[in-house]
Amino acid sequence: MKKHWAFVLPLLVLGCGPEDSNGDGIADGILKPDSVSVVAPATPKGTVSGQVLDTRLAPLSGAEVKLLIGSDASGQFTTQTDAAGNFMFSNVPAGSSVLVTASKGGYATLRASAQVPSSAGNIPINNGNASLGAILLAETGSSVSFTLLTPSGHPAANARAYLEATPAGALAFNTTDATATSSVIATPVVANEMGIVTFTNVPAPAELARIGGVEAAAGGYRLFVDPVDINGDGIIDAAGYDNKFDASTLLTTGSSQLVRLALPNNGTAGTFGLTATNLASLQSADKRPSRNLLRDGEPIFLAFNQPVARDSLLAILTDEAGREQIDVTVTPNATGDVYSLTPAAGRVLEGQEYNLIVRATSAYSGAVFSKKGFFVRGDVKSPRPLSLVSVTFKDNNVTGNTTGVLDAGECVILTFNQTVVPTTTLLEVTLSGGPEVLNFKTVAPAPYPAPATNPCFTGESTKFPIEPGFDATTRFYFAYGAAGTAGPPSINPTTTTANVRMEFTKFQPLDLSSYYETAWGSPVAATTILEKQMARP
Repeated sequence: MKKHWAFVLPLLVLGCGPEDSNGDGIADGILKPDSVSVVAPATPKGTVSGQVLDTRLAPLSGAEVKLLIGSDASGQFTTQTDAAGNFMFSNVPAGSSVLVTASKGGYATLRASAQVPSSAGNIPINNGNASLGAILLAETGSSVSFTLLTPSGHPAANARAYLEATPAGALAFNTTDATATSSVIATPVVANEMGIVTFTNVPAPAELARIGGVEAAAGGYRLFVDPVDINGDGIIDAAGYDNKFDASTLLTTGSSQLVRLALPNNGTAGTFGLTATNLASLQSADKRPSRNLLRDGEPIFLAFNQPVARDSLLAILTDEAGREQIDVTVTPNATGDVYSLTPAAGRVLEGQEYNLIVRATSAYSGAVFSKKGFFVRGDVKSPRPLSLVSVTFKDNNVTGNTTGVLDAGECVILTFNQTVVPTTTLLEVTLSGGPEVLNFKTVAPAPYPAPATNPCFTGESTKFPIEPGFDATTRFYFAYGAAGTAGPPSINPTTTTANVRMEFTKFQPLDLSSYYETAWGSPVAATTILEKQMARP
């Protein structure tokens, strides 16, 4: 028996092929190929399938289904659904990403992405299937309408509107991690004279409602409306619109919806005022000249949160005293909510303060905006040092005083080359000259913005209702002794040379808040000394 089996076994081994003593699947002595995968190569394949239905779950035969494998256009294949709405793509490489597009005339188009399973391994059997399940397409044979009104209740005639019906398709019962998108974007339309826009060839509300979903995912219509100028005057009468209407809402309330467009506010709704301006004094409590510098030739910009009624913006520009008006050119933008004010060339001098009065009426509510402000002409990049331009005095015509002569009790007026922000710190001023070697000293000359209420300037008044509350001014004054006393002697500038010397040495050097400030925001140093000869007024 042993000899018999010993004889048969070699025959069986020979019949099975080369010997594989180590059991690695490769015949002994074979160097190449040296792996099982090379000896038995495999290209695993899979399938992509699904069923195309309408929203009532009825099969859609003859629907076109396209398959794109990866991102290569050469990997695109097309088929059509059978009578039951089924389709299948075979020999799809396992593990590949695919894009499936399902479409049919009169229905929405749906695009779905999926991954073909690759879990079957390297054995070339019928690999896994990427099943998209039921693909639902909404019918696009209906229409929806919207009536557009402006905030004032007028029909928004000529408003251009857009509509997107979404989602207009869905996946159901799929067994893969597929995602889908489907929407119908209607042809843009223009509202008629009654403000009505009608979109055709879109899914009916019942179609989208059947697709299901809740809240943001619910089937519905997203309406977009451009801002509209209904009367062609260049002023936008209503803001744009962007909102979604659930299909179930249109189904229960009717397919025509009333839409009231909002006011095109650039700021807080319900108020009318400035949103932005390059003149801080018109918008904030910051009245420092350095925050209100305006370069030579630079316009003043006013941006309102609502359009201004045509020709309703009034701008009055005056000198610091509010007595002389300066021409200003008013230019609106195309939509009537931004204006530029350009002072007349050569009328605005460096370092000097100018008052601005602005009045405007809202094109929407009729509300009136009125504001007073000021600016100083100067380039922030080129600050100017402080200097005295003139020293004069004011005759008060008191009995016993001589006209043209500085008498006791009268005021000496100091005019600088730019506006100055005063402080309470003591500033020493010396008036000297004449054969008597006059040496009259005073401290803290007071700012003298017009109109002045000081008895020295009883005749001062303004022509325009400017804002008098600005601290900065180019003019200061001090009283030359006390009237009716044996004070300092009278000075006749025609016969006597009288000089005014201003010394800023009274400052506390460590108290940085106690410095006078120029129009450019620069502190007047404690070592500054200004001197000027007094002249007749």
